[in-house]
Amino acid sequence: MTNMFQIPRFFHSCSIVLVFAFVSLCVTPGYSSEQEELETFLLKLQRASDQVASFSSDFVQEKHLSLFAQPVNFTGRIVILRPDRLRWQFYSPIPSVLLFNGNNGTRCNDQQQPEHFQLSSDPIMKTVAEQLWLWLGGDYNRLNTLYTLQKEGDATLVILPKDSATAEYISSVSISFDSTSLQPQQVEITEPGGDLTRIIFGTTTLNTTLSENLFSQCTTHE
Repeated sequence: MTNMFQIPRFFHSCSIVLVFAFVSLCVTPGYSSEQEELETFLLKLQRASDQVASFSSDFVQEKHLSLFAQPVNFTGRIVILRPDRLRWQFYSPIPSVLLFNGNNGTRCNDQQQPEHFQLSSDPIMKTVAEQLWLWLGGDYNRLNTLYTLQKEGDATLVILPKDSATAEYISSVSISFDSTSLQPQQVEITEPGGDLTRIIFGTTTLNTTLSENLFSQCTTHE
């Protein structure tokens, strides 16, 4: 069966999309204007993120595979309740859901019963959860030691892996933000072999009251 969670290979069974880094503000001799612009931008992103307790958005995911001329398209919805609850759902082409609720997780699709697991005893899904929260958790303090950061244009952050192990499955991550709200509009993840995942977010809803069922009931229809 086709696995629906296909961002980069390091997710194994997952997709998505989205976390950055915050660089401490300190001016040193030879400090470039590009560095200062990047740090100012990251500080704005962090301040905006600190105001967000919950995040939800529909999305379109395009998976561009080097073996195929046309991209594989998915539609879905992501719901996050910080600090540790996430629902990553695909509507098409095959309905499926991945849930994280603290240490507990569940995955399901429209053809199989929900499969429950605990992150503490499932190393693969623990890695999946760590990667998802790295990109989507809104903590910009973590990536500075793991990635090289660059600012492009008015509101685009480019993330490049520093270590060779990560570079084996990620070439770069490019995140474009709304210049006013500083919420992500598009994420592109490029892999060394030429495959590319593009996630385009629709209207984002912030800081609403979310039902506990979203993070405990693994059904393909909300």
